[in-house]
Parts: sequence; structure tokens; C-alpha cells
Amino acid sequence: MTAGHGTPAGLRFIDVHHHTVLPEYQLALVRSGAADPSRPLRKNSDPQQALDNMESLGIEAAVFNPLSVAGVHHGNDAHANYLTESVNEALARFASHNPKRMGFFAPLPFPDVDGSLRQMEHALDKLGADGVILLSNQNDCYVGDPAYEALYAEMDRRKVAVFIHPARPSFVDSLKLKLWASVVEYPFETTRVCANLIYNGFMKKYPNIRWIMAHAGGCLPYLSLRLRLMEESDEHKPEFSVRHPEGTGPYIGQFYFDTAIAGSRAAMAALYEVADPSRIMFGSDWPYIDREYVEDQSRALVDMPVLTRDRFKAMERDNAVRLFPRFA
Repeated sequence: MTAGHGTPAGLRFIDVHHHTVLPEYQLALVRSGAADPSRPLRKNSDPQQALDNMESLGIEAAVFNPLSVAGVHHGNDAHANYLTESVNEALARFASHNPKRMGFFAPLPFPDVDGSLRQMEHALDKLGADGVILLSNQNDCYVGDPAYEALYAEMDRRKVAVFIHPARPSFVDSLKLKLWASVVEYPFETTRVCANLIYNGFMKKYPNIRWIMAHAGGCLPYLSLRLRLMEESDEHKPEFSVRHPEGTGPYIGQFYFDTAIAGSRAAMAALYEVADPSRIMFGSDWPYIDREYVEDQSRALVDMPVLTRDRFKAMERDNAVRLFPRFA
């Protein structure tokens, strides 16, 4: 038996990588004078339709991500703050349609630190957001850069869940490649953020931030050994090995991960080799990817040798329930 078109029956996924493109977001982009290079064709902007789609895909609940690759900041702090505030208000209304099944990550006007601090307070304290979302980079400003430490410090104090979604790097156009940036560049974007946070010491200094890395951490599992090069070749003084005698390994295990577009045997085997199984959660990337990809991944996860019964149950929903109390 199946639910929908090829989704195994009986699934109760809590999806931490689920998109919506709300009209308020599109209008705010126009106000900012920004184009949306991703041009998402399926917007998932009607809450009941979103719930119906979730039902057909075996998704019991979801934390919604309101961003496209266009992001939030396009050179003007005021426009970026307007975008985040208006979108967060709209997201709160969207999730209120069924608050036991629908949560949301609040975007911040990064790299505007003061604005981000204000918007985070409003979204978490007034609107009931489940966490915040940052693109890997905005205007070439990468998460993990020391310039934004005041934001990380407050996130740590609040023990915020921070979802990192890859962005389109600015250098893609210079490569003269025909591939969409999402095919190859996105995994490296997520990996850059992980390496940045480890190298600059923020995983150690701010251990209360729950960093959720999209797409199984990009290339992080595969490059986990390579990151140890930080320990032996470093121009920074004091060197990484002096600042962090414990090495890189312990910090890779502190990230949270979703399975979106990574639900293959090879990818999951690598992820479970380096990650804490209690920090791996289901992600669909719906509706940005076709239904067949979500269904194929769901079937693969059900039949995957590395996912024992206990591991599958944890990935399916239990890990997310611990992180997001609204779904308990």
C-alpha cells in the first residue's frame, strides 16, 4: 500500500526542510528591487493545500522555510528589515492554520546584525517561531564570519535552532557553466559554513546553538577527514591546533542535519559514520524538487541498511520532536 504516488504507507515524518513562497515574500523582493533567480514554480503558499500535500507524502508535520535563493538582503538594511518582519508576520499566520503540524523558521536581515537581533527577538518572543533561518551567504557575507559574533552570542544565549540553507555563490557566473548552482555548488556552500564555524571557534565558544545543516551537511561527511588539515597548516596565530587541541572531530558531531536530496545509501552511510544519530532529521525539500524525488528518497530511507529500526524512528520524527516542542 502507498500514500499518494509511491510514498510508503504509515510514515509520520516531521520535515525540517519544507519550503513555502508566500505572496508577502515576493512583494517584499519587488520592493527591494531584487529578482528571484530560482523562480520557484511550486510555491506551496496555501496552508490547507500544503497540509494536503504533506499528507500525501507521509509528512505529519513540517517546519516551513520561507526563502528562495533570492534571500533577504539586497544592499539596503531598511528593505531587508521590512522583508523579514512582513514575511515573519505572514509565516505566523500561515502556521496558525494548524499549529500542531506547521511550524516555521524566521528569516533574519543578515548581515545587518542589529536588525537581525531585533527581528530574532520579535519572531521568537512574539510570533512563536521555532527557530531562525540564514542562507549560507548573503552578499558574499558568510555565516561563521567573526564580524557577526554578536549575533552568534545572542543565539547561544537563547539556545536557538538555526537552519542553514545553501545560497547561490556570487562567483558562479564567472565559471561559465551551464549547470544550475543547486546541482553542485549548494553542497559546498553548506560545507563552507560548517568549516567556518569550526575554524573560527564558534562551535566551541557557543555550544548552545542548534545548527541544522541542510542536505546532510553538503560535502561535510565526505570531507570530514580533510578538515583535519586545519590542525597542521594554519596561517592564523595562534594556530588552530593550539586554539583547539581537541581537533575538528568533536565539532562535526555537534551539528544537526537533514536528509533532503541526500537520501541515498552512499550519502546516508557517510553521514551516519560522522554524525550523532540523534541529530539527523528528515528533510524533503518539497516543493522545490519534484514529487518523484521526495517519494524515491522516502522509499530508499525505509529500506536502507544503515537505518536500523531505532535509527529510522529517530530520523523520522523523534529527533525533531526533541528540538521542536510544538510537535511533541
